[in-house]
Amino acid sequence: MKVRMGFVSNSSSSSFCVFGSYMSGEVLEKLTDEDWYVLGEAKILDHGSPNCDGDPMMGRSWTSIRDDETGGEFKANVKAAMEKVFGEKVQCGSHEEGWYDG
Repeated sequence: MKVRMGFVSNSSSSSFCVFGSYMSGEVLEKLTDEDWYVLGEAKILDHGSPNCDGDPMMGRSWTSIRDDETGGEFKANVKAAMEKVFGEKVQCGSHEEGWYDG
């Protein structure tokens, strides 16, 4: 019997881990070019997986952390950009989603 220890390329699953917040689609549609400039590396990362209520996730993927950036700096940078664009009431956190479509 052979045991596979590497990545399975024919998997029908998806997942992500981001730091940010779910935002309503209406709010995101109103973003200006200046807002996108302030948000920098933050992106709309998910348009509603089968496991959430359908609101898009806005933030940065943990895989985008830079070599010269600590975890604390990563969180502070995302939160500062989000609060500048969306207001001080934005609650950011780590969000994970994963689902199987098979």
